[in-house]
Amino acid sequence: MIEFDIILDKVGHCGPYQMFLVFFLYMLGIPAGLHNIASVFFAASVPFRCHVPPLDDRSLYPNLTESEILNYTTPYIDDEYNGCKRYGYNLSSCQAPNLSCVNKDASSIKCDNGYHFETSVFSYTTNMQWSLVCDQKLLGAIATSLFFAGMWAGAIIFGNLADYIGRRNTMLVSSIGCVISGISVAFAPWFWLFVVLRFFVAAFSHASYLIMFVYVVEITGKKRTISGVHVHTSFAIGYILNSLVAYLLRDWRYFYLVITLTQTPYFLIYFLIPDSPRWHFSNGRDAKGKTISEKFAKHNRRLITEKDWDEAQVSKTDERLLNRTYTSLDLFKTKKMRLITFNCMFQWLVISMVYYGLSLNAGALAGNIFVNNAVNGLMEIMAYFIVQLTMDRFGRRNLLIAFMELQGLACIFSTVFTEVAGDNQALQAVGVAFAFIGKVGVGGTFGVIFNYTAELYPTVIRGNALGVGSMAARVGSIASPYIILLQDYISWLPTTIFGVLSIAAGILATFFPETMKQTMPQTIPEAELFYKKKYAKRDKNAQLTVELADD
Repeated sequence: MIEFDIILDKVGHCGPYQMFLVFFLYMLGIPAGLHNIASVFFAASVPFRCHVPPLDDRSLYPNLTESEILNYTTPYIDDEYNGCKRYGYNLSSCQAPNLSCVNKDASSIKCDNGYHFETSVFSYTTNMQWSLVCDQKLLGAIATSLFFAGMWAGAIIFGNLADYIGRRNTMLVSSIGCVISGISVAFAPWFWLFVVLRFFVAAFSHASYLIMFVYVVEITGKKRTISGVHVHTSFAIGYILNSLVAYLLRDWRYFYLVITLTQTPYFLIYFLIPDSPRWHFSNGRDAKGKTISEKFAKHNRRLITEKDWDEAQVSKTDERLLNRTYTSLDLFKTKKMRLITFNCMFQWLVISMVYYGLSLNAGALAGNIFVNNAVNGLMEIMAYFIVQLTMDRFGRRNLLIAFMELQGLACIFSTVFTEVAGDNQALQAVGVAFAFIGKVGVGGTFGVIFNYTAELYPTVIRGNALGVGSMAARVGSIASPYIILLQDYISWLPTTIFGVLSIAAGILATFFPETMKQTMPQTIPEAELFYKKKYAKRDKNAQLTVELADD
């Protein structure tokens, strides 16, 4: 069995060939970002009221304005119109142009003729098509949470598939599935079919994104910090493009069709992407791994000698440990790793909950929905560049703590200023600014946690660790739509929950060991030594030695 990091020392950890592969594979992050945040636009909240025939018939009442119809038909309670109800007088008695039928003293009743939606911003949304408002509003939250459940399923199913058929083929299968299910979503005639198809879109798009991350980190070795962080930058580019596509296409079906087709360029480059040599070596396919490694060397204008292959050969003792079959249960079998795993799961859960809570709530912020969403994405990209510049200087743990506390405090301050703002636009703007700062914080934590998790665990169980982290994240993202719904009852509660949990996660992150500039452990015994603040090292004969950490 070959230790691929030693081969990367010879061919370059991020030579021209790896840069070529990474650049083109980043395109898989764009559709993932588009699909994950798409509901901000296709399910956007727009003003609505009860449909009130014949008053809505412009041919019968051409001079009635929208404000007049609201005044004549809709109860005004707590300084706003209640679009879920209308005055219960007999609409059929209205005879144009006479308005004597109007009786604002009549008791309020639920909308009995459907709803009338304002179409000045969006011409057609899923809320309009299936009336996902008032008593049916919960269905929208269910649809969003089931999308995130699809991401969980995709991480589990395709994570295992990637270990079985390879990273390259898994990315192809998931891309095909994403395009087919996404196009089907755009033509779905029934709500529950739409929900089921979106579940599959989530599974396929998240799988291609997650496996792309694994591939990029595997082929860039010591440069994994930069390559891994900017996987998320490609996601944020998709995030921002949502604003552009939604601005140009205000009908949700056309919008969804276009964002789905952004996955298709991958099919053009599939034949240029070799599989991960590290995956071949870890599965005992040394001959194939060597062939691809030689290709890396050729394109990087390097040479791998027989002496290099001999040096990269793993000792028999370690090979037995590496070739053992491991499962997610192994993450909980040893004392130190068990504590690290529970802590990691909580970090992933909070990060995902806050990330999607702030992202999906862009429409509720004061200002323009298209601009707010784009600025959120830009804040995220800014965070990733901060991570790139600082993670190898200040360490993973310190950066995770700092970003966690930043997002937590930003959520708290955003809540305070929003609640006291009232009609004061300056205070509203401050509240929005703190929400954007919160996006910088949660973007930074996302940028750190992927790499940090991969480095905290040994090679033999690293994939399982990322899978368990992703599962915990899905719990957070599934919960986020329901937490957002709480603002209909207690406006300050959702962001307060996000803030308090983030601050708690930042405190718990202090118990992690630092992985900066440390050799990634290969086996569970090595990892346990590392958790005890001892660093496992290997000499040129691949024999394990241990030295005390300075930390």
